[in-house]
Amino acid sequence: MSKRILLALGVLLVAGVVAIFLWKRSKIEKMMSENEVPKYTSTTMPQIYYEIVDNMDTTLLYSRNELMIPYLEWRVKANPDDLNLQFELGIQNIFYGTTEKGIQILEALEKNPKFMNDEKNKEKKGKETSWSTLDSLEQFIALGYLRLGEQSNCINNHNDESCVFPISGGGVHTIKTPVENAITRYLKIIEKDPHDYLSIWLLNVACQANGSVPPEVPKELIIPASRIPNEYNIKRFNDIAVDLGVDNTGDAGGIALDDFDNDGYNDIIDGSSRLKGQIRYFHNNGDGTFSDWTEKSKLTGAFEGLGMMQFDYNNDGNMDFLVTRGGWKAKAGFLPPSLYRNNGDGTFTDVTIEAGLLHFLPSQTAEAADIDLDGDLDLFIGHEFNTHSKLYLNNGNGTFKDITAEAGVDFEGFIKGVSFGDYNNDGYPDIYLSDFGNPNRLYKNNGLNENGIVTFTNVAKEAGVENPIWSFPCWFFDYNNDGWEDIYISAYKPGYIINSCREFMGLPMDSNMFPRLYRNNGDGTFTNVAKETHIQYESFTMGCNFGDLDNDGWLDFYQSIGAPDYRAIFPNRMYHNFEGKYFQDCTLSGGFGQLQKGHAVGFCDFDYDGDQDIYTDFGGFFYGDVFQNSLFENPGHGNHWINVKFEGVKNNHFGVGCRVKLTFKDNGTTRSTYFDIGKGASFGSNPIRLQAGVDKATVIDSMEVIWPAGKVKQVFKNVPVNKMYLCKEGATELTPLSINSIVFKTMERRMAEGDSSLMNMHMHMNM
Repeated sequence: MSKRILLALGVLLVAGVVAIFLWKRSKIEKMMSENEVPKYTSTTMPQIYYEIVDNMDTTLLYSRNELMIPYLEWRVKANPDDLNLQFELGIQNIFYGTTEKGIQILEALEKNPKFMNDEKNKEKKGKETSWSTLDSLEQFIALGYLRLGEQSNCINNHNDESCVFPISGGGVHTIKTPVENAITRYLKIIEKDPHDYLSIWLLNVACQANGSVPPEVPKELIIPASRIPNEYNIKRFNDIAVDLGVDNTGDAGGIALDDFDNDGYNDIIDGSSRLKGQIRYFHNNGDGTFSDWTEKSKLTGAFEGLGMMQFDYNNDGNMDFLVTRGGWKAKAGFLPPSLYRNNGDGTFTDVTIEAGLLHFLPSQTAEAADIDLDGDLDLFIGHEFNTHSKLYLNNGNGTFKDITAEAGVDFEGFIKGVSFGDYNNDGYPDIYLSDFGNPNRLYKNNGLNENGIVTFTNVAKEAGVENPIWSFPCWFFDYNNDGWEDIYISAYKPGYIINSCREFMGLPMDSNMFPRLYRNNGDGTFTNVAKETHIQYESFTMGCNFGDLDNDGWLDFYQSIGAPDYRAIFPNRMYHNFEGKYFQDCTLSGGFGQLQKGHAVGFCDFDYDGDQDIYTDFGGFFYGDVFQNSLFENPGHGNHWINVKFEGVKNNHFGVGCRVKLTFKDNGTTRSTYFDIGKGASFGSNPIRLQAGVDKATVIDSMEVIWPAGKVKQVFKNVPVNKMYLCKEGATELTPLSINSIVFKTMERRMAEGDSSLMNMHMHMNM
């Protein structure tokens, strides 16, 4: 290791490094320069990306402790009497996932009078935490034991109940020593500070993992079952990702769910937040299994991808995908995106440069729509840390043109979510943006000006949709089926670490941290109805998406909860839509309360049985904060459905932006549902098609489709339900698709057939 790297790594020797790089924004922004382009000599992608990463100053990344540990070990060896170096080494081992070693180092310091009696280590530090070094020592040892219990039980001996809140059944730890030690440690911490509510929360998690509350734990510290909501009894969705080999154990990542090889079945592309985290492509074999096609598809060496989205940029009928890079990485986020062209033969090629998309700004989110209604998909890429986002016009020849300034969307911001929708029903796609730490933006599409350029005007203030100031993912959807698209936007304020457990603990909640559900009033304004729809809860919403869990014709949604902080161990949440009136928490009954950090979410009918399964990326940012992704199999709820793939002629090939209205009789009552075809939320990805439930309807009386370019309208009458169709632009009839439903080959089903080969996968899983 060079002296330059060793010296550089020394800068990172602080336990609160996450807070420094993520939330002390004023300090970070002074480091930023939008015109600063990383130095490179390569002329092709992804080689340019590789060169930038290989030459990167590692002090810029808070999570790259794979280099910090050897550096610290070298320093400790050279300075064995420097106990603070040993303290940092212990913490970094916990972050890295070498948890037992980290605990051993910290417990040795706990027994060292010199360290424990050092007055400097007793001093309270920090305005927000007011913790001393000794307080941190206690917290990290307790957290280390809790994490060690998760690694030993939930990862190495994983089952579909592992780390699912409230922990019970198969989720209870069989290797109990780590969690028993965590309980003992947290009791001592709480005795010193009875108002340390986060430690009280983690004590409850530890007691659940233990399977019982030890007698020494005071009853008043245990969260009563009455505070764990179960407002709707939905059937349980079992997590079968490990069985199918699509768990991709690792860190945070984006996902793209779609049919990438045009065989009729939806596949999975899963990203990573690590600079050299391999993007993986899991092919749906159409027989209840998946295969890893990463190498076969020539995606080996395709890295990063905390943000990811699919779209057919060149209208050739093959689904391409875009990787946005640099999310949360501050100055280290000056990385190029990658546009991967689907070659139609099962392989992908990086065409970023030739498409005109090579630039170097930190990003996590992007979205595509036909903003000028010329039949191809244009692209908005949201950028972070007070840099300018980009709006690209599709030239129709495989290239894009930057029209940010002339279109009127040239601003500095911290964009964490972007969604296209037509809020005023004028046929032109508008843009809603989550501007983290700033008022959010709603750009009205004005259509083409006298020069033939599409322009936008920010109307967020007039529309009443600027809040919450601290926000993250967002989307347009018609939650109440009135024909006007509504807006959901989550709240997210890092550093406010307790906000996802206040509800469970009966503590007052901060209304600034509630998500917003903006009901479209149909007159250009919106009303926040989060309270009346029963979703006013604090949450660290990292990713989320929407779909129809039970095919009742009302759109539900899933919140993926998380934060970089190692203590952020909170349940993900699922909400069921009750007839467009309010939402019901069905996390408990559905088995959705995974405690590990949630990121991108997609609702997708992988097995073509008509109901939507859910794929979620789990894992944090530090090397040790990894977990398996989940594929929640929908058990079915007896309602009817329709699944439609679109094929444009004058419009974009897959029908992005098509407006669909289904009218049917449900138990004798005529009603309609409304959809805008797209991938869903700004941090997640549904397949680009119609997946719609129609409840008890036996036939769809009318299916109306309006294509964006030319506003061509098709109407199909008396459409049979429980079928898959192709809707081709201009056709007078829907074309039935002969794609068979499949049965997932889970471990349980294979074993019932006499195959026990998957047992070893569950019992001997490596991190």
